[in-house]
Amino acid sequence: MASAAIKRSYSTAIVLCIALGLVLPQLSFGSTIEIEFTGVDISYNGTDIVDDDPFSGDPDPLTSVVITVDDTLNGSVITDFISQNLYIPSVASIPDGGGSVQSAAGGSLYLELGSGNHLSLTLGQVDINYIDFYGALQFVFAATVGGVSAQDLPYGLQIGQELGVSFSTQVAAGSLTTSGGSVTGFTAAGTGEVEGPAVPEPTSFVLLMLVIAGACSLRHRRK
Repeated sequence: MASAAIKRSYSTAIVLCIALGLVLPQLSFGSTIEIEFTGVDISYNGTDIVDDDPFSGDPDPLTSVVITVDDTLNGSVITDFISQNLYIPSVASIPDGGGSVQSAAGGSLYLELGSGNHLSLTLGQVDINYIDFYGALQFVFAATVGGVSAQDLPYGLQIGQELGVSFSTQVAAGSLTTSGGSVTGFTAAGTGEVEGPAVPEPTSFVLLMLVIAGACSLRHRRK
């Protein structure tokens, strides 16, 4: 009897292991999604940083969007129907010789990712760094994300709430204005990135639960 019970346990374990081997590759535990986008245009009016379409449209059209999972390209590079809508409020007293300031919370970033896909984020405080490197004026800034307002990512991906957003832009020649030791305006162009954890698809969890339930049922019937 003991031998038969052990055999049944081994059989159940083998079935469970095989089933998990089929399901687990579909789960993205510990994976990181990166959304990199080029063709970013922004402007600053002495108070807020916003997206700035050179052709006076809104939102700002992007050049390309690349989505990777753990540094591996997911799908293909997206080039059609992509744009960004950015709002960073209350950015004041940027030193005209270079330095760092912090915005207020309550900003937003909306990315149109082609074919109706999108990602909408609320932003926390943003760290803005102004760098004057031998006349190559750059604004590099990073934001914590207050939350994901809405998402419908390509390729069935879903991104978690613990996100980071960053931009790297170079000031357009002749656009920088200053007064009283502070920057009062500029336009700039560059790139942006959103990075965060991948969330396993709900269907994958359902499959996992079905596998475990099925294995337990099989073991119960064999007793």
